[in-house]
Amino acid sequence: MAPVYADHPFPFIQTPVFAAKQDPHAKVDSFDRAASEMANAHNLMIRGLNSIYLQAPHITAPDVKPFCRYIAAFTNLIHVHHHGEETHFFPEVERLSGVEGIMETNVHQHGVFKKGLHDLDDYINGVLADKQEYDGKRVVQMIDVFGKSLVEHLRDEIPTLQRLREVDGEGRKMAEAIERIMGEEGESSMKALGMPGMLWCFANLDIHFEDDIWLDWPAAPGPVKFLYRNVFWWVYTDLRKFGSVDRNGKLRALYAIPKSE
Repeated sequence: MAPVYADHPFPFIQTPVFAAKQDPHAKVDSFDRAASEMANAHNLMIRGLNSIYLQAPHITAPDVKPFCRYIAAFTNLIHVHHHGEETHFFPEVERLSGVEGIMETNVHQHGVFKKGLHDLDDYINGVLADKQEYDGKRVVQMIDVFGKSLVEHLRDEIPTLQRLREVDGEGRKMAEAIERIMGEEGESSMKALGMPGMLWCFANLDIHFEDDIWLDWPAAPGPVKFLYRNVFWWVYTDLRKFGSVDRNGKLRALYAIPKSE
């Protein structure tokens, strides 16, 4: 069979910065940049979700537990990301905008797919604890329950961030602060994920997305990127081998899917 990449079934999100490049009259502001940062983070989650969905039915016995740990890293990323939004980023947006509940729709969306995500968590933890048998078809069925709602939420959040310019006051406090508070939330999440979680992110970060305009994303120090791509990449081989990109951030054929029938 032809090589299979993690570019489906769930579609990626176009960044506002890339969209603006298609229009010679468009101007990019801090809200577009912040929304694009969020879209990039969401896209690596979608890429990882695709990699799980596509590989799950093809996992052989020796790879069951490594793959379950790969799934667990994905669900933990979603939990950490949304916890950071609800406890830091969204409250700061509400404070700066002066509009109570301005992000409430996004918080509500978190609840829509929460049970399905937790059900997957419970099942994977059961397999890792030898209390459940691994069934790739079951993993796919469980993702079918929450996957569409999760990706819709990840997509909906981007125009929500762009619309914040409409409630920014005369002092333009939000325009000045939104990229900063998003960076603070991101830094906090990276610490919470730890090295395995961050390596999972690098294993699903396509830096060539949208005609190479994100080659330098994320804005982490060069030595940190070097360590993950050249040191930790070889430490966590059982985790990153299921990832959607190679060490250089380029989409690659998924590991667990047979190259021929």
